[in-house]
Amino acid sequence: MNRVKFARLLSLSLAAVMGCKSGAVARYPRHETPVYQPELPPESAIAVSQDASETGVIQQVAAFETDESTIEITPFSGMSLDQLISAALSQNPDLVTLRQSEAVSNGALGVAQTYPFNPFVQFQVTPWQQRTIGGPGTTYHYVLLMQTIQLAHQQQFREQGASSALNSTRWNIHQAELLALAQTERLYFTALYLHGLKELAEANDRNNRQMLRIVENQLAAGQATAADVAIVRTDEASSRQQLQLASANYQSAVRDLARQSGMSLEQISGIEGDLRTIEWHIPGDAALESDAVADADLEAKASAARSAIPSWAASRPDVMAAQSDIDVARAGLHLASASKTPDLQIGPYYQTTADGTNFLGLRGQIDLPVINNGEPLEWQRSAEHRQRCTAWRQAQRRAELEAEAAFDRYETAVSAVNASPDVRVSELPEALEGLERQFLEGEVDIIRVIQARTSLLQNQRARLDLLNEVAQSAAALTGATGIPIEQIVTFHTAHGQK
Repeated sequence: MNRVKFARLLSLSLAAVMGCKSGAVARYPRHETPVYQPELPPESAIAVSQDASETGVIQQVAAFETDESTIEITPFSGMSLDQLISAALSQNPDLVTLRQSEAVSNGALGVAQTYPFNPFVQFQVTPWQQRTIGGPGTTYHYVLLMQTIQLAHQQQFREQGASSALNSTRWNIHQAELLALAQTERLYFTALYLHGLKELAEANDRNNRQMLRIVENQLAAGQATAADVAIVRTDEASSRQQLQLASANYQSAVRDLARQSGMSLEQISGIEGDLRTIEWHIPGDAALESDAVADADLEAKASAARSAIPSWAASRPDVMAAQSDIDVARAGLHLASASKTPDLQIGPYYQTTADGTNFLGLRGQIDLPVINNGEPLEWQRSAEHRQRCTAWRQAQRRAELEAEAAFDRYETAVSAVNASPDVRVSELPEALEGLERQFLEGEVDIIRVIQARTSLLQNQRARLDLLNEVAQSAAALTGATGIPIEQIVTFHTAHGQK
């Protein structure tokens, strides 16, 4: 009979203790952490327009799983900037590795959502004893079932800290993607610049080889001197070496771009685009893109865009990550304050003595905060919270300074491009052919031809340098503000189509 009563008591005690929990907390599902795999966005933009005060509810940012063992890449004869950015966001080795940290943070959130204590059972049975009182078969034994209960709702603060840490991880992944995007743009524009230099070297080499044949024929006819042939031959050898160097530099740039995009050189044989056909704009909102403002002065557009710099800086992913770190520190401070309240261990107690007496009741245990009352840890967490607040303010200030510097650089470069004459490489052979005709007609000598050709090449090189500066400043502006490249760049084909 005692055993039946004890079994019933034990089952009721288990049900009562397992129902004890401090606060209503959503249970974490006990299954494998789901891995979400959204489709790759068609645009290269990374939206960072969320208000800085909403970091507590961050949606899934552009952080998705990529199984590098199943990636299939189709070689392209010429890849556009959008294709390269899409490849870099999905296949860059550093991004693929960094995205795995989200699953770790998600697992940590699951740990925080699980109540950290389990009930424990303690029992003792002494069948070998000297019985002076009591009937036969009476054995001294007791069973104790206890559960630790947190009285200050520490579970809630642990969940808040883990959720904020997950948000911070996602924003850090978002920032890494933004930097990878800007680096891809930088390498892409560098490759276009080196391709332009390669075209200049090719035009110069063709002209030198043709000029060498002309001068050699004139030497054979007695119309040129050996000194003229030596000058042209030296110039031809120099242009041939410059062409080889320009080709090697361009291949190296394409190789760097392929590595940034997570591809091999065989998978990317070339790139599309031309720096000389790109149209550059001052970034801004929809109001700046209207017809009424389309023909406005560049300075007015720049002034309107500069007013948006604080909002650009406040919504940058690293600034949002710093604000999520504040939430993590705040949750840690609240947890330290709540931990000053000791946990209570309580549960039912059943005992049968050797004389056959039964005892049923409750047993409780609680720590007395005599020496360590939790205040030192609370002070430490408070200092960490102040540190995170300072780090967030300084991160936002640094973001504003970087955005201002990047915008000023881009504005200066755009103004210089708009003020300089637009001389195409396609016009260079025509100008060089005109010099050749003048040389054949005897109007100029070989020295004048070389000088004029050098001036034309320097003019083209200066134009490419200027375009490369505005392109690099555009990539820096994207990385410093998170502005989509489509807002500041319009790509045109060689026939003027967008």
